[in-house]
Parts: sequence; structure tokens; C-alpha cells
Amino acid sequence: MNSIHYQASPTGWGQDRLTQYLDDYRGNQHATFANKRSEVIDLIAIDSMFCKLLDGATNPQPFIPMSFLLRAHAAYRGATGAIMAGQLYEAQALLRLCLEQGAYAHYIGDDQTRWTVWMNRHDNDAAKKAVRDEFTHGKVSRHITAANVKLGKNYTTLYERTIDYGAHPNERGASLSSETVEMEDGGEQLHTIYLHCDGVLLDYSLKSAAQVGLWVLKIGQEIYPTRIQALGLQHQIADMSKRF
Repeated sequence: MNSIHYQASPTGWGQDRLTQYLDDYRGNQHATFANKRSEVIDLIAIDSMFCKLLDGATNPQPFIPMSFLLRAHAAYRGATGAIMAGQLYEAQALLRLCLEQGAYAHYIGDDQTRWTVWMNRHDNDAAKKAVRDEFTHGKVSRHITAANVKLGKNYTTLYERTIDYGAHPNERGASLSSETVEMEDGGEQLHTIYLHCDGVLLDYSLKSAAQVGLWVLKIGQEIYPTRIQALGLQHQIADMSKRF
């Protein structure tokens, strides 16, 4: 993981609309961290479980799903960062990505044929069609359900929720992230909310992030049960799942 840390803002930062917005973004994250302690502690605990599962894994068997779980973890972090900042609409696309990375990890597993189809996507038009035909939402969902009915049901619920609230452009997500303001002259002005403040939608999104993260960890448990048990993560996953 690569990162660069500055002790102070670089010259010119905050002198334009974009970097001002990014300052507000980080300020909201600090506010959520301070004012939503129990929710944030859960998100941190889920991230810690991801790290334990993924860090230092040597020649995991099957090998292929590990790369998808790493990307799922990255998407989880991106989603939690956006949600803590109040960017609730756009965070849904990241939550959907997190879910799909976990779902693909399970669907491919140690199946070399599926892996080859997925890897060859850009070879030609026929290869691209083969990926589209093989990796449909229905096929992936049914595969998970066949292995674990509850995980399959929860996948469908969480996936559809992300679609409803912003992973695809639609009425519900757009309506929840906009407001109509009455003007003094009797007219109305439509405001699009980029960063939400505290409220029901923030609480709902924080909970959704925890549910998605836990779902992917359970997928990891399905794929790597021995590693999960060796790390003792099964108890932590089960205990936290009781609240979600």
C-alpha cells in the first residue's frame, strides 16, 4: 500500500472549488469519526478482519479468489471513506463493487475454465461475449445460493439495495440526494446534495457498509475456512453478524 503524507497543506490547496470540497470531505469524515463512534468502531473492526484474512497469506488455496478479495477490501475502504464524508449516493457504486468482487471470488474459486474466460475478455469480440454470458448476475447469484442459501439471499438483498440508492442512476437514489428549496419570489430551486449531513441516511449508509463488509468476509470464510479458523475470525464474524 502506497501513501504520501504531508504535515501541512501544499501551496495552493484550498484555493479552488475542488480542493475546498476535499477539505469539506475530510472534515465530514472527522465529524463522523467523532460523533458516530459505535458505528465507526464496527467499520474499523471489519477492516481489521479483512487485514487479518488477507495480509501475509502465503500460497493460499485456491489462489485466484484472493486477488478478488483484496479488491473487495479496497472497495470497502473507498465506500466507508465516502460514507463517512457524507457522499452517500456515490458510495453505493463502491458498495456494489465490493459485493461483486466478493461474489466473483466465490464464483471463480479454483475453476480454471472460468478464470480463463474472465482473463481473456479483451482478446476479441467472441471472448468478450463469453465473459458476458458466463458472468451474469443470475449465474453468480445462483452459484452462491447453491453453496449457502443465506449468503445467496443476502447477496441479492444487498446488491439490489445498492442499485436502488445510487449504484445505477435511478429515481430513488436521486430523490434522496436532492431537495427542493422554496424561494422568496415564490419559485422553487432544486439542490443536488454532494455531501450529506448527519441524519437517517448517514446512519443507514454506515449500517449498509458494515453489512456489505461482513458479507464479503463470510464469502472469504466459505472459500478459506481453514485460514479463517486458524485466525479465530469465525467467532468475531459471527458475533458481529448478530447485530446486522
